[in-house]
Amino acid sequence: MTFRPGQHVGPYVIEGLLGSGGMASVWRAWDEKRSQQVAIKIMADPLSDEEQLAGRFMDEVKRHKRLSHPNIVALREVFSVAGQPCMVMDLARGGSLAALLDACPERRLPFERALPIMSGVLAALDHAHRQGMVHRDVKPSNVLLDGTRTHALLSDFGIALAAGEKRRTRAGLPVGTSAYMSPEQIRASREIDYRSDVYSAGCVLYEMLTGRPPFVAEGPQSVDDNAARAAVLAMHLRDTPLAPRRRAPSVPAHVSALILRALEKDAGRRIPGCAEFARLLAAPPERFARGTWRRPARVGAIAAIAAIVAVAVIGAMVVASGA
Repeated sequence: MTFRPGQHVGPYVIEGLLGSGGMASVWRAWDEKRSQQVAIKIMADPLSDEEQLAGRFMDEVKRHKRLSHPNIVALREVFSVAGQPCMVMDLARGGSLAALLDACPERRLPFERALPIMSGVLAALDHAHRQGMVHRDVKPSNVLLDGTRTHALLSDFGIALAAGEKRRTRAGLPVGTSAYMSPEQIRASREIDYRSDVYSAGCVLYEMLTGRPPFVAEGPQSVDDNAARAAVLAMHLRDTPLAPRRRAPSVPAHVSALILRALEKDAGRRIPGCAEFARLLAAPPERFARGTWRRPARVGAIAAIAAIVAVAVIGAMVVASGA
């Protein structure tokens, strides 16, 4: 089942489609009871009979219910239509961060404008982490904005992982969006924790300030989707990202250094948590003495191991995608 404009669903009048993906679609609706617009997420038709994916949708509902924070999209109600679950959420009038970047010259934001948005994202992630939850899909399209386009609202906990929760994704295969995935996500590690979201947030901030994610497939690799994805995943495992300040000289030096620290391959070398990431971003530049946030030297053995793992993981993914 799908909605149509003008359709009445309980107290809601469907107005139009906001967006759709493989697992669900999101519609704008008018709430006649509260006299306000809302967003309604309904599971896509083809998935209704697929137990695993239907389970993921209901997992998202359960996770979202546990989270109440000013920087997380509020979940208002859950109901079913013809057996398909629906989530009613507050409508983010400013659209997504991805749309905001697309509308900006060179897809960049000045640091002064990016800071309040990223601070909100980090606050939302810190709250989720304190509830024992890792988002695992932090990216610009999952960061929504209010009408001022300065206040961030984190959304889409569809592949989040809560402590003690049974995984519904296939064992040994990574989940997430390639441009923003941490090395441990790519390796499908069983030890993914909050530091994975630190890495993904670093990727998002890198893109906000430079106009592109840290790693992008270029040349012949960019023509084929599978090859491009495999190339980007291998870069996350193997390559050192170019400093943001080298791509965009307007990025403050201390911010550039902090982003690189968030993007460490070794989770133990990253900024220790999203709250600390936010605190450091907001700190005065003079607090960062020369060399304070210099990236630790990369140990050759670690790089070699990462390269070996990259070959194995990417090969498995290409085989899986072609199956």
